[in-house]
Amino acid sequence: MLPLLLISTLPAFTLLLVAPATKACCKLARELALLALLLATELLRHATASGSKERDRERGARMSSASSKPKSAAAALVAPPAETPAAAAGFPLLDLPELALDRVLEELSPASLAAMACVCAVLRDRCSADALWERHLRLKWGHVLGAAAHKQWEAELGGRAARAGAPQPTRRRSWVDSLACAWPFSSSWIGCRWLLKGGHTPAPAAVAAEPTPAPAAPPADTVAAWYRALECGEFWFPAQVYNREDGHVGFVLSCYDAHLRYHRRTDTFTARYPPLGWKPGKEEDGVQWNRVRAPPVSTPAPDLHASDCLEELRPGDHFEIQWRKNKDFPYGWWYGVVGHQESCNGNEHMCRCHKEDMVVLEFQHYAPGSRWRQTTVSRKDHREKGGETDGFYGGIRKLQTKDEISTWRRFWPVDVLN
Repeated sequence: MLPLLLISTLPAFTLLLVAPATKACCKLARELALLALLLATELLRHATASGSKERDRERGARMSSASSKPKSAAAALVAPPAETPAAAAGFPLLDLPELALDRVLEELSPASLAAMACVCAVLRDRCSADALWERHLRLKWGHVLGAAAHKQWEAELGGRAARAGAPQPTRRRSWVDSLACAWPFSSSWIGCRWLLKGGHTPAPAAVAAEPTPAPAAPPADTVAAWYRALECGEFWFPAQVYNREDGHVGFVLSCYDAHLRYHRRTDTFTARYPPLGWKPGKEEDGVQWNRVRAPPVSTPAPDLHASDCLEELRPGDHFEIQWRKNKDFPYGWWYGVVGHQESCNGNEHMCRCHKEDMVVLEFQHYAPGSRWRQTTVSRKDHREKGGETDGFYGGIRKLQTKDEISTWRRFWPVDVLN
């Protein structure tokens, strides 16, 4: 039966792929091809289920005939007791205590949790709980989502609510749409697209064996909905990217603001950078996870960050400083290390650089003598410093953790820059 189904649906599936959706006749051809493919899939599923039931009946008949044969007394003494029907059927999941069921759901992956939500209405409500999805959101997305991303998601929800309240133009439903709603697809591949309807379907073993009503997607104001929007690339969120434009030499050891969208197939991001002065904004594909971070401060890219660490800076401290080429550009964050004054020999017992009014900032990935190697700022009244030739130096933040420092050091260039 399987070869016959494949032969009968192959031409229809080919039409589905190659027919454009612009003309009415081609749209009808695509709908017919989709219908044929869905019918073939459902027939194959029901045939497989019927074959499994037939094999189960044959196995049960053989076991009953074997058990009806007389046994010797010795065999009866050593034979294990037969399993009760309740033990063979397994313990129902929903009969577990509340704490035990919550513990089971906590161990599920996001895909398994989404598939479990397709089983019934009770599990749908439990599997969409914010407490479950906050853990998954924190584990996968925590280091790239900041306060700005939360704020933008709330704005996105507000925009969706406004669009939902506005009058929508009536859409004429095709007969394929009506048939898709009436056909019992809930246990087939098209049934449950609860969280991962953007192209990923749950594993067959995770879907209920009996047809159930296809559940709706999670409510838009839940953490599960946010996770789904991020995972499916439906939400552009603000973050920062190290070494923008794929390590362009002009951006080595820098970190710039961007809006990012995730691609599940490649496990990478597309970064959309704002315009640089009169230059239009750029997009960069294939941005890896290790190049993305949540903004460490809430200061927008065009604004000067208020430096609150100048009094405590000492030689050897690691820092980030805002820099921009001219006043029309947004700031980026650049990595450096506090250096010694020219009059200091670097002896830690004799050094008094931390008492000087001027702080020496070094960018050691530039060669000695380069105009980008070193600059100084005032501890007491530092604002924005610089000019059109060397750019403008803005606010400073001291790096407090080894993780922040090691992240910057991973992007250290192989060759010293001039």
